[in-house]
Amino acid sequence: MNYREPLEPSFSGEAVIGLPMMQNFAPVLSELRAADAGLEQVIQIQEYEPRAQIALPEQLATTMYVVVEGTVHLVCSSDSRRRLIVASLGPGSIFGQGPLEEPATSNVTAEAGERVTVWSVPASQARSLVVRYPILTWALLQTYGRRLAQVEDNLEDIAYRKLPERLANLIWDLADGHGVVEGLSHQALADHLGTYRETVSAVLRDFKQAAILSLGYRRIVILDRDALAEVAGVWDY
Repeated sequence: MNYREPLEPSFSGEAVIGLPMMQNFAPVLSELRAADAGLEQVIQIQEYEPRAQIALPEQLATTMYVVVEGTVHLVCSSDSRRRLIVASLGPGSIFGQGPLEEPATSNVTAEAGERVTVWSVPASQARSLVVRYPILTWALLQTYGRRLAQVEDNLEDIAYRKLPERLANLIWDLADGHGVVEGLSHQALADHLGTYRETVSAVLRDFKQAAILSLGYRRIVILDRDALAEVAGVWDY
């Protein structure tokens, strides 16, 4: 496939050059890197452990990052220790304002949600690459679209839902097929909700006392699906 061909709109919902409307661009981008020696020279490959800091605001303003493997959280922090995960990005997602001519100021940082591999490209090369390879522009648009949807969902939750409902909904979404949430601390849950760890712990204790959940070390088990769904406002399960 020639990734330099222009992408034209297709009213059938697919790109006309045969690129599927996919969520994960990582395999395509890896293939692109292997085929272009020039691209290989400008990309830096970095690996991070869970919760490791990937980029500060000033780095995000001058660099383009591509998630190759793992999950990256974009986090907004306040002086009062409150943290909010404004977006969670998976493989193939692009973040950072390197491709933009006039990056906006922000206090958002990027950190690893799990073990993660990212590519980084300086701003000057990033701008030329998104022009040279439309696939990068397409990945960028897909990422920004998903981020916007996540931000809108977060704002709606904060505006219209109380914390117990939001926490119940988060646990419902994170649970596996057996009703288990594994590997997340109370602080991580608080970061997703933009509140304090102590507040999340108090609500979880209430759920435990109501026999809705059982709690262990970084492990939550749903005991009463119907009760949790009612608190979460989930009606179509």
